[in-house]
Order: sequence, then C-alpha cells, then structure tokens
Amino acid sequence: MDLVRKLATIREIDDIIVHTNADSLELAMIGGWQVVVRKGEFKKGDAVIFLEIDSWVPTKIAPFLTKPGHFPKVFNGIEGEKLKTVKLRGELSQGLILPTNLLVNYTYELGDDVTERLGVTKWEPPINANMAGNIKGNFPSFIPKTDQERIQNLKKEFDQWSRENHAWEVTEKLDGSSMTVYWNGENFGVCSRNLELKEDEGNTYWRLARQLELHEQLQKTGLNEA
Repeated sequence: MDLVRKLATIREIDDIIVHTNADSLELAMIGGWQVVVRKGEFKKGDAVIFLEIDSWVPTKIAPFLTKPGHFPKVFNGIEGEKLKTVKLRGELSQGLILPTNLLVNYTYELGDDVTERLGVTKWEPPINANMAGNIKGNFPSFIPKTDQERIQNLKKEFDQWSRENHAWEVTEKLDGSSMTVYWNGENFGVCSRNLELKEDEGNTYWRLARQLELHEQLQKTGLNEA
C-alpha cells in the first residue's frame, strides 16, 4: 500500500443532495465523504479536486478558508489553513472540493494525486520536546511500515466486499504516537513514526523502551522488532 497519504486527488462527485437547512447550500457526496458546497457550483458526475481533512491548504488556492478580518495562519513556512471537520447549518462537512481549473497546464485523470502540485501538505500537531528526541537518522529501511486507507475512500470496494459476503473484524483506532523498537542482533534501536532516535533519558520513547525492558524481551523471544 502507498504509505504517502493522498491529500488532494481528482475525484468524481457521486451525488448532490439537498441541504434541508440552507437554500444556498448543497451536499456533495464523494465516496464515503460528505462536503457542503454552494448550490449550483457542482453537479453529479463532475470531476473535481477533493482535499481530505487534516490537509494544510495554502491560501493561494483557497483564500476563502481564512475568516474575514483575519490573517492566514502559517505552518512550515506556508500561509494557509488546516482543513477540519465542521458543521455548516447542521450538516457535517468533511473535506473541501475545488474546481479542476486550478490545475493550469495539467491534463488530469480520475484518481490522480495532485497533493504536491497544489502545495498541499499534511498538518501535524506540534511535537512535545520529550517526544521529539534527538534524531539519529531516517526510519530503518529494513523495517516495513504499514498504513491503512480511510474507509470513506473505499466506498466502491466496500460495496463489492459486502456483496461478496466477506467476514469482518471490527477494530478501534486510538489516538496516540507510533513507536517501533528493534533488535537486529547487534544494535537496539527506538524509532518514532518516521525517524530513528538517539538514546536520551529525557526522551519518552527511549524511557518507555527501557522501563518495559523491550531490549531484553526482543532477545528472549527472538523477534527483531516490536
């Protein structure tokens, strides 16, 4: 699976639904997502740019996201706004839909990832100093990284799987921080989601690894990562 999240993609509007509490608004359905849009701006079957929640959206492509009378915020040196779930006149809106004419001199196809082309990045909350740690290097290449797609992006696949009567396992995703610990026979390492960290008594990851004696546990079990 592609581990780089596709925050901005070319998608097709599956349906347009009446907003029962606003004459000037409608509900656009894309996969399992519902987005509030201006009435008449889009129609069913339109190819559009769809931006997922948690995107950092540059002001240059969506200046209207900044409240009137306010200045854009800045994240990683880019002026813009964080895209988050909101309720507009009582209806949930998850994401942002933009017209494809923003993609100047670009011939697109459905499913294209245009995240980088539009300058969109993923918003991340500030990292506590005890969690950040001192960086030793990139995440080790010999350890596989996994990720899971949002079910809202798998509507067609989910409909097919349902028709095929697959068995399902229900799990719950909890908020937290990803931590990987490895022992390769010579070295013991501790990693955050994307980086390997130097040992530091003040670092939360390393402190937890030592408290739980993960080094010893990996050696005993013969596993090379946890």
